[in-house]
Order: sequence, then structure tokens, then C-alpha cells
Amino acid sequence: MAVHIIKSSGLPERFDIQKLIESLMRSGAPSDVARDIAEKVEGEVTPSMRTKAIFRLARRHLKQYNSASGMKYSLKKALYSLGPSGYPFEKYTAGILKAHGYSVEVEKIMDGHCVKHEVDVLASKDDEHYVIECKYHNSGGNATDVKVALYVHARFVDIRKACEEMAGHGEFVHRGWLVTNTRCTSDALRYAECVGLKVTSWRYPDGESLERMIEEKRLYPVTILPSATRKPLETLIARDFILVKDIAEMDEETFVVQSGLDPDTARAVKRQADDLCPCG
Repeated sequence: MAVHIIKSSGLPERFDIQKLIESLMRSGAPSDVARDIAEKVEGEVTPSMRTKAIFRLARRHLKQYNSASGMKYSLKKALYSLGPSGYPFEKYTAGILKAHGYSVEVEKIMDGHCVKHEVDVLASKDDEHYVIECKYHNSGGNATDVKVALYVHARFVDIRKACEEMAGHGEFVHRGWLVTNTRCTSDALRYAECVGLKVTSWRYPDGESLERMIEEKRLYPVTILPSATRKPLETLIARDFILVKDIAEMDEETFVVQSGLDPDTARAVKRQADDLCPCG
């Protein structure tokens, strides 16, 4: 008999063990381990259980297999923890794009035809220039809707028109880009496709989604580290430690000094960063 669970949006859906297996495999668990964990979780799922509770069950089993895989499985939650303001997510987005070969500027003031705009991220690559708006949500129940897509595209159009009016800069801004840590509604995606707005969100687009860009180069946020609790996180983000990879690439004593954390916490954070990004 099918068991129905409750998604973060509050809507019911049928529990799908294959989706759980695929999620575990994306975290680095081999297929046989992922199936074994998913079957254990399936035996613990009850009707109307929330996906958060299922996530916690899966993560607990996954940590018993491998601590780094357990941390990776926390990625979605870690993205929600980048708040409360959207600024850390803007810096994190800039870090992801930079690692993927883009030149980036954060919080750039640009003239529009009608008004000035504070652009979250201005990025360029292969002679293409993008005006990027980062839409951060602190929970998965808030999908990015069409109003956001309309707003992002309108800002881009105003900036592009101003660029076209400047001699020698007619093609300086080529495309608007919306980056969000949640899913987008179908209307938002339909509108974006219609007007040529680039979108990067959770699970979209295929092959170039936000989590794919993160996992491809191990660009995990510091919020994924268990030792980085609220106060240490505030300190790390204030000192521009946004990517776990940046911590893994430093030697321990340098990080202890530059992190602003007490030595014991700094060393715990460093060990977990090294586990998650061993190539550092």
C-alpha cells in the first residue's frame, strides 16, 4: 500500500524510494549502500510524515556509512541556513560562478534608463555579460514565483537600455539571470524561457542546476559543516569564509588565526572541511 508523505510546501505526495536512492547517490553513496539505506528508511516512514523527518532519518543512516556523505546530504538545508539576510547567498553565488570560470563583481551599482540599480552579481564569461539577481529563501516551502522572474527581467531591460544609449557599450549587458536556492514555479520558468531570462535553481536546468554546479566542483557552503554553529558561522561569513573549499585549501594554523574562532572550534571546522573537500 502506498504511503503518502508531506512535502515542505505542505502538499502530500507518495513516498518514492527511487527518489530517495537517487538523492543518496548524489551525496556520494554507492548504489548498493544507497539502496540499503533507502530500504531502512522506508521501513521507518509513517503516513503523513514530513520530508524533513525523512531527511533526518536518511542522514542519520548515511553518517554511519561516511561522515562526508552525510554532510553532502545536508546541502539543501545548508543553503537555507545562509541567511537571515540574502547577502551571504549573493557572495556564495559569486564564489560558485568564479569557480566555474566567470569574472564576478558583487553589489555593483548600475545606471538604468529609468533608475539606478544595485545588482547582486555582475558576471561575465566568453564575452557574455550577465546581470544576476539572487533570490534567497530560508525554507523549501517558498518556491520562487513568476513575480520574481518579472522583476528580474524588468531590471535587466532597464539596465540594458541604458547601456545601449552609451556610445561603445551597446552590447555590454547581454542577459538577465535569476539564481535561487529553491525550485521555481512552472509559470516562472515558462516566463523566463519566453523572454530569454537565464535561470539557475534547485534541480533546474538539467545538467546545470544549482546543486549540480555545487557538487561538480565541491563548492559547499560553510553552513554544511556540523561544527559551524550559529555564532561561528556569523564570524566565518563576516570574514568572507563562504566556501568549505577555501578552508580546506588553507593550512590549519593559518586558518586558526584568520578565522576569528577559538582554536578548538577552528580546528574542528578545519577537520570537517578537509573531510568534505580532501583535494583541498
